[in-house]
Order: sequence, then structure tokens, then C-alpha cells
Amino acid sequence: MKQLIQREWRLLLFGFLMTFWSAPGQTYFIALFSGELRSDMGLSHGDFGFLYSAATLLSAVIIVWSGTFLDRVPLRRFALLVVAGVATACVCLAFSQGTWSLLLALLLLRQFGQSLMMMTASTTMVRYIRSSPGTANALSSMGYRFGEALLPALIVAALVLLDWRELLLMCAGFSLVVMIPLLHRLLARHAVRHRQYEASVQAMETSVDDSRRHWQRHEVLRDHRFYLLLPAVCSAALLFTGFIFHSVHLVESKSWSLHDWSFWFAAYAITSMFAALAGGRLVDRIGAMRLIAWLPLPIGIACISLATMHAAWSAGLFLCLMALTAGSVASASSPLYAELYGTRYLGSIKSATSATAVLFSALSPVAMGWALDAGVSFEQLGWIGAGYCAMSIILALLARRAS
Repeated sequence: MKQLIQREWRLLLFGFLMTFWSAPGQTYFIALFSGELRSDMGLSHGDFGFLYSAATLLSAVIIVWSGTFLDRVPLRRFALLVVAGVATACVCLAFSQGTWSLLLALLLLRQFGQSLMMMTASTTMVRYIRSSPGTANALSSMGYRFGEALLPALIVAALVLLDWRELLLMCAGFSLVVMIPLLHRLLARHAVRHRQYEASVQAMETSVDDSRRHWQRHEVLRDHRFYLLLPAVCSAALLFTGFIFHSVHLVESKSWSLHDWSFWFAAYAITSMFAALAGGRLVDRIGAMRLIAWLPLPIGIACISLATMHAAWSAGLFLCLMALTAGSVASASSPLYAELYGTRYLGSIKSATSATAVLFSALSPVAMGWALDAGVSFEQLGWIGAGYCAMSIILALLARRAS
């Protein structure tokens, strides 16, 4: 890992910064402004939740189209446009006055921040660092985890001194004054590297070995392995998002302490970071295809623990097991599709998988909410989640067998 960092520090730092500044589009960031937003605009919890889900679903649809530009537009130009999009989104949210302007701002935040920033980082790591794509992707994703650990406390402190609209304008300024010059500098010589990459791709495409060719998205969407692998790839997006969205109700139903829950959530973040690094190393050693089938196992055990345990310490077990899957899947998913389908059209392929993951993360809170309203207990939801994980493991093993 040390040699990789010394050799590829510019591209790794680029990925780190992109995942770090995906923050304005992430749920944890937007949630910090939800109280002020609802108060200023006269929205209920339900109204804001509906607008947020609508923006997320629209983003999932748009990413299928917008993600393809990563395969056609030079990386430096694309990255700078995405960061400018985040700045624009922050400005739109700062000046939003009603339902439609708020919906537009949330859509821009989810599209440019949560979707395109993350996808650009992971695709770049796998496409250009071919010797250690798993480790590179894991190191890049540390930016997201660093932001998740650092920014909430900073924002809460800043909101004591500043109006929320002023703080959002400062975030836009950070995008334009700090992020854009840094990324422009880090990618100053990237055009040479991309030409070398294109030459290697053309050499592969002239090879008679079909396993080395680069698939286009329409070919991938006709490959049954793609659909067999999706449940495993999206396991964390579905289950973690659903349970965490209803975490206050979960803590109350289990008679756990919210203070203890916040402590264990910090343990989740640390566990997720180490799981991402370990997952990346394993991908480089044994391959993502051999690893992916088993990654839903920890979150499946977490669901079983939720269904069968009530002790206070089981909250930590539940979160840390979920972290093992969430961190390792984040490191393995992009290398997985690069192994199967090549890297030339990886942006287009990742846009389809990202759309599915975003769709799952948007629907799972609603589906679990309806189930809870209908009288389904968290213990029963735990067994349902464990069943989903078992199914995803079986399907992924079938995909591996078909490879």
C-alpha cells in the first residue's frame, strides 16, 4: 500500500477529495439542515421526506444518462463540471423559497454530490490504477468516511454562528475556490495517462481473447450475471439505509439508549473504514468476483442478531456487522464490473448500477415504514433481511459459476 500511495498519490488524492466533497449530496449532510429548512418553508416531516425521496428517485433516473459522459468527456473537464454542479446546488438550496425550488436544489445535490462525485472517483480508480484497483478504490473512499466523521460536528458548530443559508453559500465558495483549483492541479498531466490507457484498450480490442474485450452497457444489460450480482452489490444500500432511516424507532423498540447508539455508530464508522481497506486488499489478491458472493454475509448475520437479541451490546454488534458489508462492498463493486466487463465503458455501466443502488436506498425507508405501520416488528424485518442476504449469496454464487 505504501508503494501504491507513493506512486499514485495524485490520482488517489483526487479520488479522496471527490468522495470527501460528495458530502453536500449525502443524507447525513442534508439532514443537518432539515430543521431550519422545514421551519423556514413551513414543511412537515412528511413533506420534507417526500421531497427528498422524490429528488433521490429522479436522480436515480438521470444518472443512467449523465453517468455515460464519464466515458466520453475528459476526466479533468468532467470532474470540474461536477464540482461546479455541487456549488450550483448549494446556491440553489441557499436561495430556495418554496416547494419547487427546494425540490430542484435537492435533485442537484443528489445528482452532482451523492451520485456523480462518488461514481467519478470509483470509476477513475479502477480505470487507471490497474495494478491495485481494489486498494485504490478503498483509499479513495476514505474521503467519504473522513467527511462523515468531520463535517457534522463542524456544521453543527457553524450553525450556532451563521444562518444556514450563509453556510450553504460558504460550501459553494469552498467548491469554487478550493476544490476546483486543487482538482485542476492534480489532473494537470492526466491527458498523457489517458492516451496511454486508450492505447492499451485498443490493443486489447484487437486481441482474439474475448474475455479481454470491453463490454458496452447494452451488452451488459443482456448478460444474466449482471442481474444475479445486483442483489449482493445493493445489499448495504437496501438494508443499512432502511434500518438506519428508522433508527430512532428501532432504538425505542429495543429499549436501547440513544446515547449508546451514537457511541456504537462511531464504532460503525471505524469498522467500515477498516472493512473498506481490507476489502480492497482482498479484491487485489483473489479478485472481486470470488469475493462479492460472501460480502452480504455479515449484514445477514446483523439482521439475525436484530431478530434474536435485545441486550444493549447487541446494538454495537448489529452496526459493526453492517459496517463490514457496507465498507467491503464499496471497495469491491467497481473492480467487480471492471473484471467482468472491462473499463472503457465503465462509467455507463456504473451509472446503471448506481441508479439501482440509489433506487434501493430511496425505496427501502418507505417500504420498511409501511411494514412498521402495518404492525410488522423489527424482529420480523430482521428475518426478512437475513432471507434477502441468503438469496443474494446464492444468486451471486450462480453468477460466479456461470463466469
